[in-house]
Amino acid sequence: MLSTVGVAMLATAAMAQTSAPTPPSSAPAAPTATQSSASAPAETNLAGQGKWRTSKLIGVDVYGPDDKKVGDVTEVIVDKTGKVEMVTIGVGGFLGIGSKDVAVPFDQVTWSDQPIAPPAPAPAPAGSAGSTGGGGMASPPAAAAPKAPAMYPDHGKITMTKDQLKSAPSVTYSGT
Repeated sequence: MLSTVGVAMLATAAMAQTSAPTPPSSAPAAPTATQSSASAPAETNLAGQGKWRTSKLIGVDVYGPDDKKVGDVTEVIVDKTGKVEMVTIGVGGFLGIGSKDVAVPFDQVTWSDQPIAPPAPAPAPAGSAGSTGGGGMASPPAAAAPKAPAMYPDHGKITMTKDQLKSAPSVTYSGT
């Protein structure tokens, strides 16, 4: 008896999921809308159009005037109209412990898509252990292949040093 009830419930659920075929329409309204969108497709690929994803902006490194890392972006603050007003930069601490967020106006950050060039290593003195050809480090490739737009900058740069950020007031979020 339980088997019969179970089969009846499954059959009812299967019939409820089956949709009735839509009657053919004599009005060509839907094909016209499709044709107009096919002739002028809307651009949905935002990569390369100067658009950034805020979710990818969080975590971007920020450097000071001396090209030393001062922190990274922890929040993006927008106003009611959606305009980005500030970013908060996490500074100090170790592995997130003891760090604080400092707000910096968005227009005071200079964003760059190009990585900061690492300082050139000092030449090794002749006869030192590092000058032998048997080192385990491989040399970097001469030219990197071009990559697709990342939709976020490589880094930001501000005029404040790490010490100035550490002495700046910490951001507080009301309601949290």
